[in-house]
Amino acid sequence: AVDRSPADGRGLASPREQEPMPELFDAVRPLPATAARYREQGWWRDETFLDDLRDAAERLPDQRVIINWRAEEGRAVTLTFADLAARVERFAAALYELGVRPGEVVAFQLPDRWETAVLTLACWRVGAVTMPVSLRFGRREVGRMLASTGAVLLVTTDREPGPEHVEALARLADGLPALRHHAVLGDASATGALDFDTCLRAAAPTAPQGTALGPDEVATVLFTSGTSGSATAVVHSLNTLYAGVRRPLPLPPPLPGQPFPVLTPLSHGVGLRNGVLRPLVQHTGALYCDEWDAGRWLDLCVTYRTSALFAPPAMLAALAAEQNRRPRDLPVWEAVATMAASPSPELVDLLRRTLGRHVVNSLGSTETAGITATSPTDPPERAARSIGRPMPGVELRMAPATGPDQASAVDVRSPSTCLGTFDRDTGRLLWRAADTDGWYATGDLVRPDGEGGLRYAGRASDRISGTTQLMIPVLDVEAELREHPAIADVALVGYPAEHGDLPCAVVVPAGEHAPELAELHAWLAERGMTDWYWPTRVETVPRFPRNELGKVRKNALRAWLTGDRPLPDGDNDAATRDDRPAGD
Repeated sequence: AVDRSPADGRGLASPREQEPMPELFDAVRPLPATAARYREQGWWRDETFLDDLRDAAERLPDQRVIINWRAEEGRAVTLTFADLAARVERFAAALYELGVRPGEVVAFQLPDRWETAVLTLACWRVGAVTMPVSLRFGRREVGRMLASTGAVLLVTTDREPGPEHVEALARLADGLPALRHHAVLGDASATGALDFDTCLRAAAPTAPQGTALGPDEVATVLFTSGTSGSATAVVHSLNTLYAGVRRPLPLPPPLPGQPFPVLTPLSHGVGLRNGVLRPLVQHTGALYCDEWDAGRWLDLCVTYRTSALFAPPAMLAALAAEQNRRPRDLPVWEAVATMAASPSPELVDLLRRTLGRHVVNSLGSTETAGITATSPTDPPERAARSIGRPMPGVELRMAPATGPDQASAVDVRSPSTCLGTFDRDTGRLLWRAADTDGWYATGDLVRPDGEGGLRYAGRASDRISGTTQLMIPVLDVEAELREHPAIADVALVGYPAEHGDLPCAVVVPAGEHAPELAELHAWLAERGMTDWYWPTRVETVPRFPRNELGKVRKNALRAWLTGDRPLPDGDNDAATRDDRPAGD
């Protein structure tokens, strides 16, 4: 990347004082002993997802693999395995003609469409590394990602996140010497970029050249949500991705012909594994929708008789509320599964009444894929109080319990754990599996659930020390405050004080009345909660800034509380869509 003065507003990172990204990719290759162990256990293999696609196209050419609902067009586009294989070859040939070579990074900021899946597999067909970028990231953050990875091609649409965003990215390319091409899916005339249809979708179906990606090479760069701190670049190989796909979901398997509803974006690890890769391995189908709308998703589930839902609590809550408002003839799902954090007892009850007979809860991350899960055979209410037991192939290592909540920091080692992590803005290597014998510090806090499993206690970075230097159990305080009739939702966020952090209750009111601090203290006192857990400040917001999975972005709230940044505008985080220069 080149340095940009703050005056031009482009916010690029400063020049990288480091090795080129391909050399850093080589540095995170797995140790031979690790690769041999996971191959012997069956978690890793010598084949790749391209072999799976080739096999499916030969054996099941006419079987449906992708159903892509295009909201603006009001129709679905369906691909069979033969269609998918042919389009991957065509896209791969076009990528090679554009000069994309093995080890180079191809970035794309696209909605959930079949083109996203095809582009992903085509990149691997020519040996390139994919960098899917969430539509929630603005040009400031996208510019930093492109700079730190040295991406050679960027693919966007003409409309999402917005025309001004796409035009800004086109101008941004001038300051990125590694970026050779910018292609736009849609109308590229206003940007001066390449037309996606001309250079990729309608390219001549010639045989692609180049060397396909190997199973242990870096295959993709994913970015963490950064809900507690700054975002991190996470690198996975085809084999670490395969291990996450080989590990079964904590749900009954789909029936023949049942597509899996991919509610999480394809730019996220969960969406990538379940929407693009799992169908290739298991010869199943996936359903995409390029625009989030709870009602439309439920209608699609009815139309295509999908398999069970697997999504973050916020998405499931929206679906349940919509189904409660206008019941549909949904498929009979034995269970639905939540991810990211324990849902409330009220949500578990709502989900059981509206969407599934049982609720399963799980924990995972971009770095590790799935870690723990409850089971459909557990007591119905367990999902609200547990994240379950380790999933197959997962080892956990916990530090001694500390604090009033007796929570332990947990490390994980598994065949689906990433190869390494990098600083998003500089590309500096932060962690690699080879340096720690594969153990990754998740930053999650857990404690025993009393039933042979674990209960989620929050993020270590979200802990609040208080002026006593004893940690405040954030989730416990939030759970008690959430019961207050005047509170729709609440986040307990630390802000700096003289001798530590103090807790602020950031409240979304349930009605016109916003509770004052004295009311919250009285409420907690009535429930017998230790007084030094109580918030020392209360602020009101109309809604929380959330990431693409619906998780509250506490880092954005913390920056607002300390005056570093204005309050993000609802779900669209201002920190990713403003004009502030790098380093702000």
